[in-house]
Amino acid sequence: MLARRPLSEGEVAQRLGRKGVTEGEIARVLARLRDLRWIDDAVLCLRLARSYQERRRYGPAKIAWTLASRRFPRELVACALREVASPEQVTVAAAMALRKKFREGIPPGREGAAKAYRFLAGRGFPPGVCRAAIGRRWNESFEGEE
Repeated sequence: MLARRPLSEGEVAQRLGRKGVTEGEIARVLARLRDLRWIDDAVLCLRLARSYQERRRYGPAKIAWTLASRRFPRELVACALREVASPEQVTVAAAMALRKKFREGIPPGREGAAKAYRFLAGRGFPPGVCRAAIGRRWNESFEGEE
């Protein structure tokens, strides 16, 4: 299982449970994997949170949802978000996501702004950050025309 990609303890436990492994055996396997340092939820959770923000340009809500879907404990997800989702980092990630999606600039009109807002909201950015990033990108699009 771990040869393909790193997994959280929750994912390993879930997969073993599906194969009919008992709870006691799962606990022993997880303990052994921890001893061998083949799984480390704290390190993996933080690494994934950084990757989701820097490479995929996800916002805090989408990062939290994605980490929770990978069966990380809530405390680790919250800790990872505190580490990677400062207001400045979230604003920069939203601006970078817009820049990548709309290379030629946000389409004109309300429809274009709405499309950009839906894109950022779907990526898990809060409403205020969405509006600020769209306003900044919108202004950048028209500065070159004057």
